[in-house]
Amino acid sequence: MILERKIFILGTAAILSFFVVIQINSFDNVNDSLQRDSKSNIFQEIKILKDKNGDLKSEVTDLESTVDQLNDQGKALNAIQDEITEYTKLSGKASVFGPGVTMNIDGKFSTPWMIDIVNEFFNSGAQAVSVNGIRIVNQTAGFDTLPKGQILLNGSVLTSPYTVNAIGESNTLASLIQSPGGIFGRLKKAFPETKVTIMTKDIIQMD
Repeated sequence: MILERKIFILGTAAILSFFVVIQINSFDNVNDSLQRDSKSNIFQEIKILKDKNGDLKSEVTDLESTVDQLNDQGKALNAIQDEITEYTKLSGKASVFGPGVTMNIDGKFSTPWMIDIVNEFFNSGAQAVSVNGIRIVNQTAGFDTLPKGQILLNGSVLTSPYTVNAIGESNTLASLIQSPGGIFGRLKKAFPETKVTIMTKDIIQMD
């Protein structure tokens, strides 16, 4: 009896040990699985964050590109507006005013010299030029000489004294016109009996 009881106890202990080992291995497998899942989730979250970060960078790049395009379009529109404004001035469709220079010519004169004066003013930076109140624009018919030597501008006969107005930076215009070899000196030499004067003005208006 005692021997049989010992054998039964040993057998029961062996069976219990077997189940304990199986249970421990099961817990270890579950723990490993949880750790693997946890690591997998972490890596998945990192990937998602990287993807989102990449999307945000792409959106920022697109926005910066859009801003640059808008700035370029704004510059283009400003340039176009400047061209329109300049064309409007040159076409005479709008009144212009500003500082400038007035040249008075009292005495004998000729058409080629008047053309030279107008060109000299424009070449010196004048934004607008008029002769005896007639503004020179891109639609102006131009100068001509009548049979008796009179100057014809845009269908109107010009008579002395002649007044040439030029709108622009007054000091610069006056300095260039009166510089050595400039139109002012050449006029006085070509027409010594003709009175030629130059005055700077704060405001000159042309319609």
